[in-house]
Amino acid sequence: MNLAYITATKIIEMFIILLIGAGAYKTGIADETTGSRLTSVLLYIISPCVILLSYQIDFDRERLYGLAITALLSFVSFLIAIAVSRGAVPKNTGSDMAVERMSIVYSNCGFIGIPLIDSILGKEGVFYLTAYLTVFNMFVWSHGIMLMSGKAESIKKTVKSLINPSNAAIITGILLFLTGIKLPEIIREPVSLIGGMNTPAAMLISGINLAQSDFLGGLKNRRTYIISISKLIVVPALTMILLLAAGVNKTISVTVLTAAACPSGAMSTMFALQYKKNSQYASNLLTITTVLSLITIPAIMAAAGVFFK
Repeated sequence: MNLAYITATKIIEMFIILLIGAGAYKTGIADETTGSRLTSVLLYIISPCVILLSYQIDFDRERLYGLAITALLSFVSFLIAIAVSRGAVPKNTGSDMAVERMSIVYSNCGFIGIPLIDSILGKEGVFYLTAYLTVFNMFVWSHGIMLMSGKAESIKKTVKSLINPSNAAIITGILLFLTGIKLPEIIREPVSLIGGMNTPAAMLISGINLAQSDFLGGLKNRRTYIISISKLIVVPALTMILLLAAGVNKTISVTVLTAAACPSGAMSTMFALQYKKNSQYASNLLTITTVLSLITIPAIMAAAGVFFK
């Protein structure tokens, strides 16, 4: 089946769940605290289950090599995104410079990337995505902090920030993958059921966030379009060129490209709150790029279907 068609179908399905989440907030079923609490459940329980299960596949050297290659390509992809952010958002932009740059560099590759790649490529795609997520965490807790705070954090604090359930799931999963140990069915089945909640939970959260944001007001801001084009078109396009030059297999290429094509991430809003930046603007960029990605991601995947064989 055509890659663009599969992606568009999954995006539409996810968008319907997003609308349900927005409707839940508008009708009072969900409130301001619902999204944050559900986000915690997603980050600390659901997503780690999906990651852990992605490593429950038979070990072979080719997959291990592919994981390392994915990490390397992801690293270069982030360097590209940082360069794009500096070009699109010069130092003299103003007080929102850090928020805008972070919105370009860091995508919602966990919330949207995991369910989308799981739908397109299955467990093997999520397996390779963990390499991208690892590199993402390395950059966001070093470059991201320096960007938003204006200074470097101590190595001890940076390392402490990397200790989280998703990274723990990655480390545990790699150990299980290398040793060939499989989870017993009585553990595997509950973990699988929890992991199955990933897509609906992620999109319900996105819908609740959408309902709370000033979406129409954000569309009147010219800077919004510069950030959106940089994040959703320029970064994925340059990443595609990188992947074509690298000549890696289709699964790795589609995984890295999809992660890079995801909309701006929630980390921008969370860091903006923590470092007293414009969190409302960060939230608007997250919401607007999420809605626009319903068009841009299928378009990017259509191009990928032509170039990645």
